[in-house]
Amino acid sequence: MASSILEEWLVPLALTVALSFIISAPLNRVAHALFDRYEVRLTRFERHLRHPDEQPVTLGDAKMMVIGMGRTGSAAYDFFVENHLRVIGIDSDPNKVATSERDIRYADVEDVAFWSHLDIHALEAVMLATPNTESKLFATRQLRKAGFKGTIIAGINYPDEEAPLMAAGADQTYLLMAGAGIGIAEKTWENLQSTAPIRF
Repeated sequence: MASSILEEWLVPLALTVALSFIISAPLNRVAHALFDRYEVRLTRFERHLRHPDEQPVTLGDAKMMVIGMGRTGSAAYDFFVENHLRVIGIDSDPNKVATSERDIRYADVEDVAFWSHLDIHALEAVMLATPNTESKLFATRQLRKAGFKGTIIAGINYPDEEAPLMAAGADQTYLLMAGAGIGIAEKTWENLQSTAPIRF
């Protein structure tokens, strides 16, 4: 009896799951744009309690922020430290944050709450080393929306990622296939030296 009931519902359930994927796939592509458009209306329904993942991220007196602490971001971070630049890393992997000897803060850069609670007044440059293009685009837009006037340099995996990032507000892009994190770090460093001097 139970097995026949399960068999009856198996096909409708499978169709429902498939349909949900069909509907959600295009919506996920424009999720950030939709939230930007309806942010004021949607945030009214939020509770006034802060989720543990939404703790404010303090950057201290860091002048440089590296988003994405994988191999590229870590190599760039070390380069900045060697050049006596006050730098902070951002990563969404709590294990990496907990075990790293570098100064890394946990945050999801695709979370609007992260940007709304972030104090960026001391920042002079941001390096985007996360592999996800949408994350880099979102971070760039949020930085410019918050009034960040400093340098934004993004590492890209493919040349066709450059135009959208530049349109979003990035100052330069760096093709990661052409070099490792040191290369993008050096490019950021050169750009900073040619614009405004970094205050130590």
